[in-house]
Amino acid sequence: MLSHTPLGVQIIKLLHLYKSLIRSKLDYGCIVYGSARDSYIQMLDRIQNYAFRLCLGADRTSPSSSLCVLANEPPLYIRRRKLSIQYCLKLSSSPQNPTHNTVFNCKFKDLFERKPNQVPRLSIRVQPDLRAVGFVKKNALIYSIPATPPWLLKRPHIKYNIHYSSKDNTSPEKSTEISSVSFVTITKIFLNCTPMALRWGTKWQQR
Repeated sequence: MLSHTPLGVQIIKLLHLYKSLIRSKLDYGCIVYGSARDSYIQMLDRIQNYAFRLCLGADRTSPSSSLCVLANEPPLYIRRRKLSIQYCLKLSSSPQNPTHNTVFNCKFKDLFERKPNQVPRLSIRVQPDLRAVGFVKKNALIYSIPATPPWLLKRPHIKYNIHYSSKDNTSPEKSTEISSVSFVTITKIFLNCTPMALRWGTKWQQR
């Protein structure tokens, strides 16, 4: 009904529906099931190709590569590689994560090299892609969980001076004065924090 030509919606909206309802489910867990056999994973390609044919109104004989080009969407195997790279880059900044050592300290590389018919695990599959994007593990910025929970942080003080003053009843000189006072306060806060940020940046570069 949605893809029917006279009564249906536009192609862009159909593709949005595909991304939100179908592709999101295909992406879920792809980092884990990416180690499955190609014969099993290719079953998912049929779902995407069928969805593209409905969205674009293409024939059943249209090549899948042409459908991806017309839909401006990569094939699923490329998208799985992209999501795997993003996951590993995010994981590199969290050494306390239980899967960190599993991905970055692989112990079975020689075993999979001796058995090329075996599908390698994520830590082996993603290494060439990480090298291709120029990833260096020692340069990864370590993410640390703050000791103070966010609900205990001091609430910011917000000034509503400009909001409370009506534009019709406030002279331009008064508006300029209010804005100048707020700008001077923000400038002082910024100047007080800048030396601390510079010291932190220098320490990080020396690591």
